[in-house]
Amino acid sequence: MNKKSALAYLEVKNTGRLNSDYYTLADFNDLESDDIFDKALSKYWYIYDYKEKGYYTHQRPLITACDNRVLIKDPWTNKIKEMIMMGSNNYLGLTNHPKVIEAGIKATEKYGAGPGSVPLFAGTYNLTQKLEKKLAALKGCEDAVIFPSGYTANIGTINALLRSEDVAIIDKLAHASIIDGCKLSGTNIQVFHHQNIEKLEKKLKLSQKKYRGKLIIVDGVYSMHGDICLLPEIKKLADMYNARIMVDDAHATGVIGKNGKGTADYYEMEGQIDIVTGTLSKALGGIGGFLASTKEVVEYVRLHGRSFFFSTALPPAICSSLITALEIIEDEPDRREKLHKNVKYIYDRLSSNGLNVTPTESAILGLVVGEELTLRKMSKRIHELGLYINPVPFPAVPKGHAKFRISPMATHSQNDIDEACDILEKVCYEFNAVKSETNMNLIPS
Repeated sequence: MNKKSALAYLEVKNTGRLNSDYYTLADFNDLESDDIFDKALSKYWYIYDYKEKGYYTHQRPLITACDNRVLIKDPWTNKIKEMIMMGSNNYLGLTNHPKVIEAGIKATEKYGAGPGSVPLFAGTYNLTQKLEKKLAALKGCEDAVIFPSGYTANIGTINALLRSEDVAIIDKLAHASIIDGCKLSGTNIQVFHHQNIEKLEKKLKLSQKKYRGKLIIVDGVYSMHGDICLLPEIKKLADMYNARIMVDDAHATGVIGKNGKGTADYYEMEGQIDIVTGTLSKALGGIGGFLASTKEVVEYVRLHGRSFFFSTALPPAICSSLITALEIIEDEPDRREKLHKNVKYIYDRLSSNGLNVTPTESAILGLVVGEELTLRKMSKRIHELGLYINPVPFPAVPKGHAKFRISPMATHSQNDIDEACDILEKVCYEFNAVKSETNMNLIPS
């Protein structure tokens, strides 16, 4: 049993409160008790104390569209507050693009609010099929299938394709949906160190005679670091060891590549990747997920992907908005160019002014702080100054490497960016979260 789980539980039982400063979210998951509710007790009071101190900057309710600036109902003052939004995945600003909104409204008027069924029964519309064709073309694949979310796309795909005699070889920082999909499938799991090609080859060698099918699974863009997977090297090893490749393009679609098509486009490897999954909720500005692959694999997953055929289909209005979003990505490349210009400006300015910001070629910037309690206090201060960004504590990152994830948009103005940088620089210097000989090693290479 986790000792801190027991201490937290006893503290709540004895005092009716919990000092959140001494704990992390990972300290409440291993409590030995006959009552399954006991594990929730101490975590509840942990969050309660966290909120009372003003550190809990998650779930701040937006009362306007997710744009470069938003209005929220401030949980601490109970007043309406304007904030610069750099905490969303709306990288291209398409959630409230006039054409995207219009497409959704017209489809709602024509088809109604919901799909009315699962896809295999009455939930497939002409718009569903049109969206699937556009996604297949985007990823250089023969066919595609839509899921309710990117999470269910990964779970359904992995669970359908892998069996107990197979092996999934995954990057250590693979998304939670990939890990969960592997566990649910009952397959064997081998993990290699993040972006370490030598370790990947070692795992492939060890798997040669031990397992039957081999599937290498990586993120196209890693959500907490913003780095891009080493796809050419991975492809070379996959061919050498007779393995298939699956790339989760959640944070890559619409963002990287000459044409914004994702990781394969970035490396000029379109049509060379066995399986591409992703979400429709980030740069595309909607909701849902997808699998793109050969026509045989896609049809197989339609029939064997439980998270597909046991889930209600996407509403036609969402499909229509997503089709329009894909067309905008093709027709308005300047949006992507503006996004990368904004990202580069923020990195150059913060880095040159002494902040521990990680380099990136994606739309995700990491501002490394170090200790989690410092992260919490800084998060409160950044919120007060009007910038909406997300703190990322352990266990999402290693202990001692707490960070903020900064997600600029194509729609941010120069004034937005300069004001955001002013806030970050001010707070980082207030809390001494700047480059030094002792904390330079917090920035991942």
